[in-house]
Amino acid sequence: MTEVSRGVPFAGHPGSGAHDLGAVREDLLDGLNRFAVKHGDFVLASGARSTYYINVKEICLRGKYLRLIGELLWPMMAPLSPDAVGGMTMGADPIVSAVTMIAAENGVDCPALIVRREAKDHGTGRQIEGPFSTGMRAAVVEDVTTTGESARRAADAIISAGGSVAGIYSVMNRSAGADKLFSDLGWPFQSIFGLNDLNL
Repeated sequence: MTEVSRGVPFAGHPGSGAHDLGAVREDLLDGLNRFAVKHGDFVLASGARSTYYINVKEICLRGKYLRLIGELLWPMMAPLSPDAVGGMTMGADPIVSAVTMIAAENGVDCPALIVRREAKDHGTGRQIEGPFSTGMRAAVVEDVTTTGESARRAADAIISAGGSVAGIYSVMNRSAGADKLFSDLGWPFQSIFGLNDLNL
């Protein structure tokens, strides 16, 4: 697993001029430490207990920080030229929107996909919402990666529908098994932050 590079120039939004991804990362880290890190006794989605909880939704749902997430994740996945960016609802929902927006601002059509935990039992009956088509290579994103099972379920749904996985990308890697899981599956994995970055 690798984390986002520091000191890399990036186009940013139109009219902004190139700026340093290292500075973008520091701004996002400040927001993460201020709003997303909670201390106490928590049960994680994996079932494990923890004395801290990283609620990345606290920054994903603030416009300033959501844009920064998109500005950091898109350059990480762009070299693999994914056809789409997708992830499991609901943690990935704002993230896929941010990434597809930043891609568009940089002249690339990379539509967003939202993966349901189960296919709908009404309407179209789809599990994947968005302009998905057979053969698409999708970058899979999530807010916090622990064991990697949530991202794996999203990836498996995309594969079952006839797509493939370009890579897995996360805002925060808790380093609790995901690195090995994705390596064993042959999927590149990158995160913006690791636990050592936080004020825990």
